[in-house]
Amino acid sequence: MSGTLALASALAEMDRDTLAALVRSRRPHAPAGITDPIGLASDLLKTESIARALAPLDRASLAAVRDPTGADAALVSELSGMGLLGRDGGSAVSLPEVAAALSDALDAAHVVIDSLSSDPFPGDISSDVDTSAWFTSALTAVGQAAECLRTLRDRPGKLNRSGSIAVATVKQLAESTGVEPDEVSLALAALMRAGLVTALIDDHLLITAAASSAWLHSSHVERWLSLAHAAGCSMPSTLRTEWNRADEAEIDLRALAAGVPTRYPLLPATDLTAVDDFVRGAEYLGLTVEGRFTEVADALLVGEVVTSEIARAMPETATGVYVQPDLSVVVPGPLPPKDEAVLAALARPEHIGVASTRRISEASIAEAYERGLSPATAREAFTRISLTGIPQPLEYLLDSLGERVGGIVVGEYASDEGRTRLSFARADVAATISVDRALQHLQLQRSRASDTVLYSRLSADHVLAALADARYHASSQVAALRDAEPAEPAEPAEVGALQAGATASEAAGATASRRAGAGDGPTAPFDALVERVFTAARSEPGTGDFTRRLELAIRDRSPVRVTAEARGEVRTFTLLPVSVNAGRLRAADQAAGVERTLPVNMITAVEPA
Repeated sequence: MSGTLALASALAEMDRDTLAALVRSRRPHAPAGITDPIGLASDLLKTESIARALAPLDRASLAAVRDPTGADAALVSELSGMGLLGRDGGSAVSLPEVAAALSDALDAAHVVIDSLSSDPFPGDISSDVDTSAWFTSALTAVGQAAECLRTLRDRPGKLNRSGSIAVATVKQLAESTGVEPDEVSLALAALMRAGLVTALIDDHLLITAAASSAWLHSSHVERWLSLAHAAGCSMPSTLRTEWNRADEAEIDLRALAAGVPTRYPLLPATDLTAVDDFVRGAEYLGLTVEGRFTEVADALLVGEVVTSEIARAMPETATGVYVQPDLSVVVPGPLPPKDEAVLAALARPEHIGVASTRRISEASIAEAYERGLSPATAREAFTRISLTGIPQPLEYLLDSLGERVGGIVVGEYASDEGRTRLSFARADVAATISVDRALQHLQLQRSRASDTVLYSRLSADHVLAALADARYHASSQVAALRDAEPAEPAEPAEVGALQAGATASEAAGATASRRAGAGDGPTAPFDALVERVFTAARSEPGTGDFTRRLELAIRDRSPVRVTAEARGEVRTFTLLPVSVNAGRLRAADQAAGVERTLPVNMITAVEPA
């Protein structure tokens, strides 16, 4: 027996908001072809649609789907709103198609159907853990995320064909930032949730999003808040439900997650993975400590504003750094964004945490110069932020590299003399390079007009790479031109949103909304479907069970027994309905070999033939 009629009756009784929520959650396969409750019911009773709807339900809900008799009224109403229960005579009833799909799914999951009413969830989900040091993980995560962003800004990552982040990208970021690969993966996941990195699926690239610059210009408190807010919004619905149910004040997230596979026996493997990923991500960001939610996390999850509480818990901005004679840099705490950016350009990270360490080297200073940072700017930065002054080894490094870097500019050149032109600030450096055996393959030729110009028949990129290998710090013509430009990029519009109190993720959302523009969105076909079904359920003659029975018979091309009464005379016909229109039924009476037309308001019963 089909449950189409019972589900159609339930759909016909729904208000517009409930119907719209149902359609958005179930997302019918062909919305354009659905015009009435019968059509929607037929689509919702397809096996694939039922399986998707059953998957996230807990044991109590699954038991109520199988038999709603005696179930909690609120739960029955919820399941009816999901299209998993029908209506018959004013009562909720199970649907044969749903019951069959449930039985098959439970068999596949090796769950005994009679055990659904039991509650296997662990009783103790509270823990006694000191969470006061949560900011340690929080600041470490923020620092690692910032390093990953800066690296991706200069060198986009690679994606697999499936759209996932390539292992090579994680390894490259780990090598560049000094962060363990597992933590790089967690940092990238946090950045992705906050809308700070973007996956270009067609190009197989992972790049920084427009909002990333605003995030890097914000304070450490604002940075963490945006990552934590995005993580809270991504909490899997199963975990959110269990968190809401728990009465304990000190909830252990790991205990909640451990009970999910048993309480939600049909949950897909991808959803179980999402639960595990959230647990790991929450611990990484400092939302939990040894599994237990912090007070700040609890407040965030209920939507409270906790900026002041975060600021009180986290250390204040450090006044400077300690530059050691061995060229290591001790960063005792979070720095102002401007100082952090210039230090990140001049020194490579070795350890990132509440207190971090970095390393200055000839390569790091040279790379900063080649990217457009001037020697004067580097010296001024160290003078301003170093609490120990500029030690003699750093003084020497700044002076020696300052003389060499910027003194060799390589650019493309099209003439008989060569493809690449090398311009030198000093003639003696040009003379040295022209006879350097390590560079003989460049076939350098002197210019007749100047002793500070050399030419090569190889490409500019090849020349730059060869000079770097021979430890000559050259810059390209484009990089040299950057010396005249401001080192600090102009702040994007999202910075204004952050200064007005919005998080970076909210600013990213605003940017995405602006880009989306006007026009029909992906929900437009479903909105139109809701209007058609809602109107059909309340229009004449489509409001009664008789009409829906006839519409179902028309759809299934099945005969029915129709009883009609007129002037006190009652007659019953076995008919094959053809259409119901303008309050009249048109049907074929195959026994009599004629077509009959009956007013719907005269029909007193419609039963299967």
